[in-house]
Amino acid sequence: MQHTTIYHNPDCPTSRNTLAMIRNAGVEPRIVEYLKNPPDRATLRALIDAMGLSPRELLRRKGTPHDELGLDDAHWSDDQLLDFMLRHPLLINRPIVATPWGTRLCRPSERVLDILPLPQRAAFSKEDGEPVVDGQGRRVAWPDLPHLDAAAFQPPDRARLWPEQRATHPPRVLLLYGSVRERSYSRLLTEEAARLLQAQGAHTRIFDPRGLPQPDGAPDDHPKVRELRQLAQWSEAMVWCSPERHGALSSILKAQIDWIPLEVGALRPTQGKALAVMQVSGGSQSFNAVNQMRVLGRWMRMLTIPNQSSVAKAYQEFDEAGRMKPSPYYERVVDVMEELVKFTWLTRDASPYLVDRYSERRETAQALSRRMAQASL
Repeated sequence: MQHTTIYHNPDCPTSRNTLAMIRNAGVEPRIVEYLKNPPDRATLRALIDAMGLSPRELLRRKGTPHDELGLDDAHWSDDQLLDFMLRHPLLINRPIVATPWGTRLCRPSERVLDILPLPQRAAFSKEDGEPVVDGQGRRVAWPDLPHLDAAAFQPPDRARLWPEQRATHPPRVLLLYGSVRERSYSRLLTEEAARLLQAQGAHTRIFDPRGLPQPDGAPDDHPKVRELRQLAQWSEAMVWCSPERHGALSSILKAQIDWIPLEVGALRPTQGKALAVMQVSGGSQSFNAVNQMRVLGRWMRMLTIPNQSSVAKAYQEFDEAGRMKPSPYYERVVDVMEELVKFTWLTRDASPYLVDRYSERRETAQALSRRMAQASL
């Protein structure tokens, strides 16, 4: 694979282990034996910057003229230390590995696993026999993590974060609003958001909360409850929009969220889905409702995007036809909907993996079911 380079010393066991792990991932890197072909000044400076180190942090002491040159002295500038490394390449610590995922000084050698573009293909042990990767390509638990369950621990798998097979259908977005007034500004803002999502190619559905019973006030097979839950499962992202009522989100929006269960059988209707939050206020700008919706989004295990919209004095921001007037508030709504679509495209194929948890992998299915049932009380 191109774009992977190791600055290598074949006489160094750490460097040899690092190179072996790169190859164990199916990557054949460009090998630069830097003692024979040292990097030029610009390349060395770029490598140091990419690693987030200072020149002093890259200096190697053992087996080098470090002490002889007195390089511990703090008066040497970064430029002077670079000069020493270019004159004496032994002073450059090793190995340095640069890949599309980052640049690292790989000491210890397993640091290279954090930046390889492909997972390990087979078990791997260092030259001294220390195991690093097991037969399933998983990192072996570190000796200083005695409480870690190695069978349940799974270091991030970049292949699962960016699967080769990706969905191509338009993002599916469910929009919920929190008022049933005839002229509901949260509904008008939601409709405006839906138009912006459709302009970006998304499929949208707006749930009408009229007729939805209070939570626990009707059986789960109530037609409005069934409609809401089906839409929640259909969606890949959501927009929640509420008026601010007494410094909080409205009970109408909260009822909709409460009717969406944390799980339905083996499915969790909201887990890993992108979420955008918006609010309208009758007075000055406030963020009380959106802040509460963020808390709820976290509880529902959703990926709430960074941006949000809060429209102050909403009665001034819509014309007689219910369309939002041009303003900085409108531009922020555009920003939020653009961001939501991007996050949905980015995360929807990997959403189950993004919210997969070590603690739950350790639980039996029975224990997990019992805990989730208690959480729903």
